Amino acid sequence: MTAFNGYPFSIFLAVVLHCSVLASLFFLQRANTEVLDIVSPPAIKATLVGESPQVKNSQVQQQRQARRVEEQRASQRREEEQRQVAAREEQQREEAERRAEQERNALQQRQEVERNQQAERQKEAEEQKQREERQREEQARQEEERQQQELAAEQERVRQEQALQAQQDAEASEIAAQESAAVMSYESLIHDLVREQWSRPPSARNGMVSVLRITLAPTGDILDVVVEQSSGDFAFDRAAESAVLKVGRFNELQGIDYRLFERNFRTFRLTFRPEDLLN
Repeated sequence: MTAFNGYPFSIFLAVVLHCSVLASLFFLQRANTEVLDIVSPPAIKATLVGESPQVKNSQVQQQRQARRVEEQRASQRREEEQRQVAAREEQQREEAERRAEQERNALQQRQEVERNQQAERQKEAEEQKQREERQREEQARQEEERQQQELAAEQERVRQEQALQAQQDAEASEIAAQESAAVMSYESLIHDLVREQWSRPPSARNGMVSVLRITLAPTGDILDVVVEQSSGDFAFDRAAESAVLKVGRFNELQGIDYRLFERNFRTFRLTFRPEDLLN
């Protein structure tokens, strides 16, 4: 119960009610003074009583009871909501079961046809498996053949390279031998031509050696003669130099291969010994 200015609301209401009754009686008495005798109304005694601890405890218990009732109602609402959720879930489950049952029925109706189809599919799958196995075996065989062919091709390439290298080496050896023979032939020719112009001086003695460095043009013309190693005898060195200059040109060198000329006869050395070059 709510307090009003320190007093319980019920007390305040009782006071107001008594005042209203007294006022009504007062107005009725004045209106009927000539006919009716005044009848004194029974007195109603109202007493203001201070709020006791028992009343306060009762109010607290009432408030607690109200909260418990509200909590119970909230709990009931939650339980109701849970029941509704469970009911919906149950309805959904039942609906799912009905759909599953319908699907099972439909599946049973198709089973007879699908048995034959399943058997056919199994047969096709087995045949496909066999085809794939044969294909893998064929691919493995082709891969092995390819590797063998690549190996054979590599071996053939190596063999051909070796044969080509051997041929090139043989040709190079043959060319080198031909060049060596040609060089020896031209050197012998040069030696003979110089010996024809050689006149041994009286001062020449066995054991003397004079080395000349000779420079030629591709036409065979003698461009320069230098005594690279002196014999120690001026007359012998001059006689050797004079014999080369008297030749003037080695006409036989005009048709020589240019590379052979550059390697062997552009600049070469000629050795004079008294015992080798005789008149």
